[in-house]
Amino acid sequence: MSRSHNKPRLILTLGDPNGIGPEIILKIFNDKKFVENLDLTVAGSSKILNEYAEILNLSKISLEKIIETDVPTKFKLSPGKIDKLAGKISGDSISAACALCMKGKFSGMITLPISKEALNKGGYDFPGHTEMLTEMTGSKNTAMILYSKKFSTTPITGHIPLSEVSKSLSKELLFNKIVTVNNSLVKDFKIKNPKIAVLGLNPHAGDGGLIGQEEKKLITPLITKMNSMGFNIRGPYPSDGFFASGHYKNFDITMALYHDQGLIPFKMISFDEGVNFTAGLKTRRASPDHGTAFDIAGAGRANPESTMQAILLLAEMH
Repeated sequence: MSRSHNKPRLILTLGDPNGIGPEIILKIFNDKKFVENLDLTVAGSSKILNEYAEILNLSKISLEKIIETDVPTKFKLSPGKIDKLAGKISGDSISAACALCMKGKFSGMITLPISKEALNKGGYDFPGHTEMLTEMTGSKNTAMILYSKKFSTTPITGHIPLSEVSKSLSKELLFNKIVTVNNSLVKDFKIKNPKIAVLGLNPHAGDGGLIGQEEKKLITPLITKMNSMGFNIRGPYPSDGFFASGHYKNFDITMALYHDQGLIPFKMISFDEGVNFTAGLKTRRASPDHGTAFDIAGAGRANPESTMQAILLLAEMH
């Protein structure tokens, strides 16, 4: 198979076949102007992609651009439905794409949205992409960077219940996440001496210890120590005022203490153009910042913009 080696070689995963992933892939490949300077391949099923092409009246993707993964014989396309076979198909696509990237066949992977529930029912015991790829690549410290040109954030703790956030925070976790993100901003995003903001966990960032002790005992001392090591970190900031005043614009990235603290403002500020990038992974991986959108699967209404931004981000890092 002849390929142009001056173009970034990137591989896309299928995502959950009952979600909007296949539709987004088809729309991207149908955008000739967008793909002309890229070398894109899909790890997935031509049968599933062809079924969606017919449903949505889109041109089929050339077979030479698809690396086939198995589809269980019992599987039937059911847009919008959580299904264990769909979960297995989505997991197999990620596994195949990751293995090819680790062999150096592609310079990065773009993962389309999966249903975590279906993934686990399908035999993959992971809470999400990041944890799955961290294990598959043998990476040590990874972090989720939600990136856009307007605002970028990383949640220190990931997909865990809110009730477990405080006891999950430790000097080691904070230190490792900040180092991982800082190194990625320097290496992948080419930002020299990144300016990092850290949010407080409690209302008013603890109010000097009146509303919780995490800022006083854990976060502030760690920021002081890391700055003495040469990092450029400020905080902890009360998150309400930090976002309301637009102070986030003064930083390259904002470290949130838990998932929704960073993801709510990110999606409000950057929805449709935000990208999820995994820092610290042994291969480059990005994804759109939205989910499977089961409610519109198969309806032709999926917006490919966030996935296109993820592709362009990895292409720029090429």
